[in-house]
Amino acid sequence: MAGTSPERCNAMTIGWGQIGQFWGKPASTIFVRASRFTKEYLDTCDTFSVAFLPPELHHAHKVFGTMSGRDVNKTELTGLTPIMVDGTPLYEESALMFLCRKAYVDVLEHANFVDETVYSRYYDRGADHDDWHTMYIAYVEKILQRA
Repeated sequence: MAGTSPERCNAMTIGWGQIGQFWGKPASTIFVRASRFTKEYLDTCDTFSVAFLPPELHHAHKVFGTMSGRDVNKTELTGLTPIMVDGTPLYEESALMFLCRKAYVDVLEHANFVDETVYSRYYDRGADHDDWHTMYIAYVEKILQRA
């Protein structure tokens, strides 16, 4: 989730990501397509959150994964409560949350694919295809867990 306030933020389901280390610090890497509304917030904010919902709220993943914040109010549809923690938005109902600060951002490019089958599967959609994933590597500055 990224944004500047509980009213100006957006969340999405991320299918591609990792947790590990980057430049000697705990880090999270996420990949977001250019077409996603959340990307606009990710590009203008220094921080974002990665959150895991408890099982009883997994229905929200369908909203976050299939609907655009440009078209619908995901907060209203899911009934979740956006809050700010250290200037970063997240949903109060989340079971586990990582507060992340961007460290490195890059756009995937066809020339860098070693495995062409991945390009064929996810990106080969014609000459005017322009929906590449951006890779955001961010330091995990804080981990919060709901009791």
